[in-house]
Amino acid sequence: MKKIIRIISIILMLAVALCACSSNKTDSVSKTDDTEDYKNGGSIKMGCVPVDTLNPLVTVHSSVADFLSLVYEGLFVTMPDLTAQGVLATEYVASDDNTVYTIRLKGGVTFHSGKPFGAEDVVATLSYISMYGGKYSTVTDNIAAYTAPSADTVIITLKTPVADFANTLDFPILPAGLTADAFAPSNAYFVPVGTGMYAYDSAAQYKNIYLKANTSWHNPKKRPHIDKIDVEILSDEDTVISAFDAGAIDIITTSWRNGAEMNLTSSLYKTYETSQNKFTFMGINTASAAFDTSEERRAFAGKIDAEKLCDDIMLGSAEVARSPVREGVYFNTDDNKLAKSEATADDENKEDYILMLLYNSSSKTKERLALALKHRLSMAVVKAELDPQPFEMYLAKVANCEYDLYVGEVSVDNAANLEFMFGEARSYQNVCCYQSSELATLVSNLNRMSGKEHKSVAWENFEKYYYDNAFQVPLYFTKGAVYVNKTISGDLKPNLSSMLYGFEELYIENK
Repeated sequence: MKKIIRIISIILMLAVALCACSSNKTDSVSKTDDTEDYKNGGSIKMGCVPVDTLNPLVTVHSSVADFLSLVYEGLFVTMPDLTAQGVLATEYVASDDNTVYTIRLKGGVTFHSGKPFGAEDVVATLSYISMYGGKYSTVTDNIAAYTAPSADTVIITLKTPVADFANTLDFPILPAGLTADAFAPSNAYFVPVGTGMYAYDSAAQYKNIYLKANTSWHNPKKRPHIDKIDVEILSDEDTVISAFDAGAIDIITTSWRNGAEMNLTSSLYKTYETSQNKFTFMGINTASAAFDTSEERRAFAGKIDAEKLCDDIMLGSAEVARSPVREGVYFNTDDNKLAKSEATADDENKEDYILMLLYNSSSKTKERLALALKHRLSMAVVKAELDPQPFEMYLAKVANCEYDLYVGEVSVDNAANLEFMFGEARSYQNVCCYQSSELATLVSNLNRMSGKEHKSVAWENFEKYYYDNAFQVPLYFTKGAVYVNKTISGDLKPNLSSMLYGFEELYIENK
């Protein structure tokens, strides 16, 4: 009996040893495999608020748009330095006056349905945006015509010149042939069909949406590493944040709430940041007697410590602004950076004024900023009172110039077209109750110049006028960020078009 037991023990020990050898051998192969197949496979979870529609052109929820950016692609994406990089397009050529853009499309691309992608789909998508509106309608507002002279070419003619217009052609491309029902604001039955790295697989109504890797993706990498994405539908934004904080979902972005308001307590995640064009400033009512000269405005602007406000309010989630366009973009480099004009006016007459500071009370961040601005002004012996207003009333008062100062925030488009703020042709150009034909000409020149050299010169001229006349106090640009569970390896490259750009590089280290 003892002999039998000893034999069984030896057999078990040999089995364990063999298993260990086998395990070590497999591990060694996986880590030295040139094809890196060990990276492929697995599933991750993303969180989302209740879905209105899976049509990316009309959804109003940023968390929906986030995961749909993996299903759909645009013609280009805009890199942080404001240069365009082709996705479904290979190149573009702009006319000398920047009003006609000829775009060459990539070949060999198919939709998830198997339908080949071509120029008719680009033309159809532009028509969808024109007819049904949505967040991309500002792109088509300035388009006079668009045609498809061949299957791989689209020509877009603009009403007014816009340099770098290709940067705005990052909207999702949908297949031609969709009916009006596909664009209903709450179409729960719309099935997304794009050209992206993930395809729609299935859904459990009110609970989950499942995406699968597109093995026929046109990218040279052929496929993303992660096989499946489980999008969990949660009740609201706060619940999405809490679920990520607890480790129940793997990825969250600041597309719909800035990093300073996330209030994450866990440290089990990695952060991928990118510069954004969301510009926060303090507007000055130049029609007010307190600010009717540029010297007075420069003196006033000199009292605001934008760097300290940026640190205190945004907690590292923003970068200091010196103008409405970030430093470091291809035409606004350190080489042409101007020193801000020194304040020269005295402040004695300001004691006669109590300045009203308008802000959007619906935003906690803007409320904190308004309080900090008031405190900073009081230290400089400037009297200010807060005028908190709900968002709609705030917008009305800004439009009617019913303020002395106001906390403003705008999203400058990827072409850095400033006409919506300062252009003479727009009905809402006077964001600071400021009118100037010279400023309008400088902004127009920015849109007419192509190439780094000419655009840089035009920018220097605009920037000097902006600094000298001080009709705004620039504060900061909000940064965008993606938070990713530490169990997921790889390297995201978020940019101005997609927070999840480079998602195909991510993989699960321990499947």
